[in-house]
Amino acid sequence: MVLWSVASSATSAFTGQNMCSSNHAKRSLLIATFTLAVAPASTFAFALPGPTACLLVDVADLHTLPDGSLTDSGSEADQQAYVQLARDARARIEDTFGAVESKPILVFFNHPDGFGPFRLNAYGSTQFIGSRACVMVGPKGQSVDVVAHELMHAEIHHRVGYLKRFLQLPTWFDEGVAMQVDYRTRYSLSPQDSQTADYVRDLTTFSSFFKGDEQAVVRNYASAKQVVASWLSKVGTTSLYARLQRLKNGESFDEIVTE
Repeated sequence: MVLWSVASSATSAFTGQNMCSSNHAKRSLLIATFTLAVAPASTFAFALPGPTACLLVDVADLHTLPDGSLTDSGSEADQQAYVQLARDARARIEDTFGAVESKPILVFFNHPDGFGPFRLNAYGSTQFIGSRACVMVGPKGQSVDVVAHELMHAEIHHRVGYLKRFLQLPTWFDEGVAMQVDYRTRYSLSPQDSQTADYVRDLTTFSSFFKGDEQAVVRNYASAKQVVASWLSKVGTTSLYARLQRLKNGESFDEIVTE
């Protein structure tokens, strides 16, 4: 009896160790699997915080405003100001180009680094995930100029489509059109610099347009604004949407900008 008892106890202990080892192995496997699944997402979020914020903004702890905009501010005064700001920015676009059709997710955040875990431009940016567009406006960009500029990017995206905008629309043109509703004086060229603004037509990609120091990028913005303004003075601002539709329908960029 004693021998069986000892043997039985020894067997139970051995079985328990096996079960613990088995459970530990399962937990380790689950942790490893979770890590492999989350690591790429974390890397993506770190490398591309803007698109990630756009993708996950629906689950962020934000307040929804009467017009559908979102904010991290609980201040009623802030919220009322944001609604008015969005209204004024859309009105500026409509006065320039015509009715606004796009309905991007519009987020106002007050922390200079972004909201939640997302590190964003303290001024403003427009992010795209396929057909989804998000306009993120930071504490340094809460003006009609910045909001209208970013909403114009969303309108272009809506009118042209994600792939056409990404593959066929030159960055200088995209930024130049957005600058038509952005009146900040630092982005206006002197008469002398206006004579050489055409160089910006070669800056067709994001990387080429934003290459260089702040002064160089400001000049690129100002030159794009000047070149597009000159073109619009000939074709008419109200023709823009129809021309973007032609691009969406299959015409080339060169064809739609023909005067």
